[in-house]
Amino acid sequence: MIVGRGSQRFLLDRDDTLRVFLYAPREDKVRRLLARGKREEEAQVLVDSVDQERADFIRKYFHVEWPEHAVFHTLLNTSIGDQCVVQMILSLKNSLDGCAVPAAAPG
Repeated sequence: MIVGRGSQRFLLDRDDTLRVFLYAPREDKVRRLLARGKREEEAQVLVDSVDQERADFIRKYFHVEWPEHAVFHTLLNTSIGDQCVVQMILSLKNSLDGCAVPAAAPG
């Protein structure tokens, strides 16, 4: 498993990968940070700055806009809960085992 900024780009031409984009509404991201002890203002700034840093990184090193949904096999909203997300990824992986998953066409 490779997780992180740009991994979808590094693996773009491989047909033996499953690329999953995890996202959440801004309010959910803030709520999670509050649950981890961040103050409201700090959580709001952190959510915005992390998303901006991700977009800047992808733009700088790969010359594309983030998020680049077309290169992922699926997008999952994490507000359904961690266990559901894990189950959905495993279910998708299991259903694709033995299938050739085509490499994504760059957008």
